[in-house]
Amino acid sequence: MARAELEQLRRALGDQLQHRAHAEERLRMHEQTVRHEQALALRDYESARAYGGYAALALTQQRSINSEIGAIDAECERLRVLITGAHVEVRKFERLLELQEEREKVAAEKREMDELDEMATIRAGQSSRR
Repeated sequence: MARAELEQLRRALGDQLQHRAHAEERLRMHEQTVRHEQALALRDYESARAYGGYAALALTQQRSINSEIGAIDAECERLRVLITGAHVEVRKFERLLELQEEREKVAAEKREMDELDEMATIRAGQSSRR
């Protein structure tokens, strides 16, 4: 179960990183469009007048995308912390399993030694009777 949770968290982080890459691409495209509109605005008076309204809207869109990227980064950081915790839990669980296997191995070896001791005692008893 701990491994499944860890894998689920890793997938969620991967999804967030894909969302971030998509948002960064949108921001890059937006900035490219703004530069293009600025170049057009420099050509004539009417374009320059229209650019003022466009620039305000473009700035709002840029802030929105940057805010989205910030939220994604915060979620990625939260997921990384959870992944670290889940990884620690998985490691603890694996260590407990290792310790249990070691205890079972020691117990099996002890039973085997006890059986060998018992057989040796029986043989010693039989040979002393002869």
